[in-house]
Amino acid sequence: MEWTGESWIFDGPEYSRLWEKSAIGVLIDGGGLALTDIEVLFSKNHRGASFPLIPDEKAMLEWVNKRLQNNSTLLEEYAILEALRVPGNKVVLGNNFSRLGIDDCNSWGLRWSSDKHPSRNDPDSEVIWFNSSDLLNGESDRSQSLESLLRWSYEVNMKGRISEVLVVDEEKSVVTYRISESNPTGILRPPGYNEFQRISSLKSVDLGDNGVFIIDDDEWKYDAIGLPIHGGRQLDNVEYEVVQSVTNHATENMSVSASIMLDLWERGLNTRSGFKYGTKWRCYPADVGEGHAPWLVVDPSSENPKSWAEACLSSRLASGVNKYWLYPVKKGKNEWRYLQISRPPSDSRWSNPIRY
Repeated sequence: MEWTGESWIFDGPEYSRLWEKSAIGVLIDGGGLALTDIEVLFSKNHRGASFPLIPDEKAMLEWVNKRLQNNSTLLEEYAILEALRVPGNKVVLGNNFSRLGIDDCNSWGLRWSSDKHPSRNDPDSEVIWFNSSDLLNGESDRSQSLESLLRWSYEVNMKGRISEVLVVDEEKSVVTYRISESNPTGILRPPGYNEFQRISSLKSVDLGDNGVFIIDDDEWKYDAIGLPIHGGRQLDNVEYEVVQSVTNHATENMSVSASIMLDLWERGLNTRSGFKYGTKWRCYPADVGEGHAPWLVVDPSSENPKSWAEACLSSRLASGVNKYWLYPVKKGKNEWRYLQISRPPSDSRWSNPIRY
């Protein structure tokens, strides 16, 4: 087994079986397989392959220690590969894309289901991974902005593939999530300028941090604005900011919260507090009472999850109540796109065997 500076060249008697049955590594001219460090580990631990450099456990420990100096994320990447491959998936890693003629992918790896093979079939998904402690919008090498994640998922989905994110924690335990763009829409008539102007002209009482209370004149035409209470309407400060900004033609100066709320209203959605679900809003496609609220929308100016651990927790809580967790990403002037981080179906939740 020889190291080329990019991969291990393995020409042992098992190499053909490793490729034909498991699509491990990639075939090279003249015979043999090009393997990464984590593919060497997986082949030895799960496919019974024999490597001269690591004949026993002591040699394995020494080899891993040396390889960690070359790749500090070796242990995490192995956990990710194990989570994907133990259920039977086939995985081609990024450093082998060019050898297989794959030139349209910026992901860590490509995944095929157990009944498919890279030599015959198109991949089912593209995979990237993060540590649970990695920041969503940080400056470290492992960080990635939500804007770039949205672009990545869009590119992946346009190719007819699933965009999968695997997250590994400090115990090397792996969980799976899917990334997509959501387009939440409802059937309510979006409020127009005249409606905002009319509301702005109504008599109101300033409630401080609790917004304003408006005496309803029985002509309230837009149910999503304000909470009906004691014969009037209570508008929180964000709702009232939208009303005043539109009335005064000052929407370009709105806060992030108000800009998102206006976008949700213009999508025909009915917004209500998402406090009980840990988000800013829960959104209905119609009037409250005509069904449940499918979407939970974060306010990035106040509820921005800082790490993947926090994002995973929020998404898991949303899926537990049959809702979609959405994170707004700025598109343009008062325009927003919505990144959805969701739990996959139960048969696609890749997780590695835990031995501790």
